[in-house]
Amino acid sequence: MRNSFMGKIERVKFELFKSIVFSKNGLSFNELMQKHGLTKSTLSRYINDLVQEVEMTFGEKVHLIQNTQTGTYQIQTTETYSIGYLIDYSHLFYVQKSGVFFILDTLLKNHYSSIDAMALDLHMSSSSVYKQVRALKEMLVPFGGKISFDQLASPLTGNEVGIRLFAFYSYWSVFKSTEYDNRSYPESWWEVKELEEYFDHMASLSESQRAKLRFIQLITLKRALWQKNYIEISDSFLADTAYFDTKDTELLPLLRQRLSNTLYRKERALLLYATRGLVYNLDSLETKKKIVQDYKQSSLEIAAYTTKLMAEVQKEFDIDYTEEGYTNFYFYLIILLIYIKHINIDISGYYKNELSFHSMIDYDEANVKIFRKITKIIEQQEFYPKINKKSLKGVMSILSLTIYSGIYLNKKAGSMSICVIFNNNLILAEGIKKIILDVYNQERIIFTNDVSNANLVISDSYEAVNSDAAHFYFDEQLNPEQWGKMIDAINDIFYKTIFLA
Repeated sequence: MRNSFMGKIERVKFELFKSIVFSKNGLSFNELMQKHGLTKSTLSRYINDLVQEVEMTFGEKVHLIQNTQTGTYQIQTTETYSIGYLIDYSHLFYVQKSGVFFILDTLLKNHYSSIDAMALDLHMSSSSVYKQVRALKEMLVPFGGKISFDQLASPLTGNEVGIRLFAFYSYWSVFKSTEYDNRSYPESWWEVKELEEYFDHMASLSESQRAKLRFIQLITLKRALWQKNYIEISDSFLADTAYFDTKDTELLPLLRQRLSNTLYRKERALLLYATRGLVYNLDSLETKKKIVQDYKQSSLEIAAYTTKLMAEVQKEFDIDYTEEGYTNFYFYLIILLIYIKHINIDISGYYKNELSFHSMIDYDEANVKIFRKITKIIEQQEFYPKINKKSLKGVMSILSLTIYSGIYLNKKAGSMSICVIFNNNLILAEGIKKIILDVYNQERIIFTNDVSNANLVISDSYEAVNSDAAHFYFDEQLNPEQWGKMIDAINDIFYKTIFLA
């Protein structure tokens, strides 16, 4: 990530830790050295550091060890931890070791008259604080924010929506759903029950969804109530986001009690739009349908843009929209087009690989053509100059990927044909078919007796298959590994014939 709060050394050690965590049987010294492009002496030093830092992070409940039999480096735990837990808390440890986020968090909690005053309070050298503040200033630039030591202004000034977005992505990228020290804020600010109750899925929200809502609420209350930084949004924004307000219920009573009607209306509009764009799956399909229908029936320009874009995508890629596919595509597309029209900040620095498609899809020649067509469609839209004017590659990437995903949501899935022949135990062939149908969607699997028409032939004997078919030689029915390898073979064909078709 471009906007990482880690220093270079901490980033490398964190990546080393991740490589070891994700490896099933551990990684050797040479494998780590080659994978991360490190010298022998540098890797040795980092490994020694990691051994101590892993124990510091997890209170000696997690250890980095070298297996005495294989020589590979492995993670050993005294309790059962998920990979996500290990990675997120390790990430937090290394972020806190570098200084940039510490300075940001301090600026959001306190107000200083100068960098020297801040350095004195934090028991740091002025030169070190200057360095961290300079890095933070660079990160704030795309969001239209600045750092201020003016006693009459808040520490972060500038584009208020941009600053709030920066604060959200910063805190979320650092803490995710790990624990954040909230002692600097009233306890009620972290209670998100009122915000949750507005949405359909409040009873089944995950910890990461709740964590996102907490950060959104905290940032909103902190900026609006403590620092008196109010958002400036246009009547056009209020009109374009109106249909995301689906319930006539009070939202964040603290805001309602302490802000004027005009300011509260703006805060509410931004909250109800932003939560949909930042937190996944808050609404039921029925609510999404209502929102989409309201936009389609409106005279809003943004709705016309969305409908036109979807029609052109449908024509170019010969899509037969399903009701659910159309609803989800429209819902996420209009959120993004509103973002482009009114906010248009490039947040790609907070994404791994900076939104490279290579990590998300099999980026082969066919997909290159698809994305070229998508780009051409976007460039012909009336709103494109808004993106092109600022050369916002990240915004363009998100829009392209959203359209690609919309195409896939409405793509009719194909099928694969399997021929099963078992000569050693005749009824076992029927058992294999039953197991395959228990695992996979029955509409996507077609069994055939014709070897020449099969995508995959499963047999305990050699079969003369066509050049396009795969042959899985299955002659050890009592060996559990054979069954696992058979599923792997089906997965491989399934992916190529259905998902990449």
